[in-house]
Amino acid sequence: MLKLDLHLHSCFSNDATGSSEDLVKSLKKRGLQGMALTDHNTIKGCIPAQKIAPKDFLVIPSTEISTADGHLLAFNITENIERGLSVEETVERVIDAGGEPIVPHLFRLLSGIKKEKLKGIQTKVSAIEVFNGCSVPSTNLKSAKIARMFNLGGTGGSDSHDPLYAGYAYTVVDSTDLRIDTILSEIKKKKTWGEGLTLPLTYRRDRMVLSIRQYVQRGFKKI
Repeated sequence: MLKLDLHLHSCFSNDATGSSEDLVKSLKKRGLQGMALTDHNTIKGCIPAQKIAPKDFLVIPSTEISTADGHLLAFNITENIERGLSVEETVERVIDAGGEPIVPHLFRLLSGIKKEKLKGIQTKVSAIEVFNGCSVPSTNLKSAKIARMFNLGGTGGSDSHDPLYAGYAYTVVDSTDLRIDTILSEIKKKKTWGEGLTLPLTYRRDRMVLSIRQYVQRGFKKI
């Protein structure tokens, strides 16, 4: 059984702190075997992360793309995907690039694509994020219910922007094969699920305050 944090951010996201090495150390300390580094709209942090990761720790090059409809995770991506496109077109571009599109925090106010948009891409995605460490438990339960309703698999990730909280949430993979192809295969077969702990309220509160402040500073433009 493998536990992988498939949604977290490094200093290459402008709203996060911590290096790739910090994240790897924190995750290994929590007993996890890998991560998908999903910085906002960039894969810059993935190469250094893969270089410093020990042999018994998997780094999946990934990104969190800002679509016109909300955020989309893209696993196993080696090139940046244009932001600002519809979620439908973004999913197509991720697939064309050999990546695996995953819908995170479905119901989040400013960055979730919501149920109606998911309906339009449900045949193109294998899983949605059913446990996000930064989301309140009730929305994670709603996401899990939608995953089952749409016959989709699930993933989990801390969505941490601070290495201290990396690994609070994770994806469970029923395998001991620590290779990207194997992990993606399990996701495609809808055999993975998200579990973990919700990040502390004080951290989630501070994250919300920072997000609102940065939203105003950007001229009310989404990240």
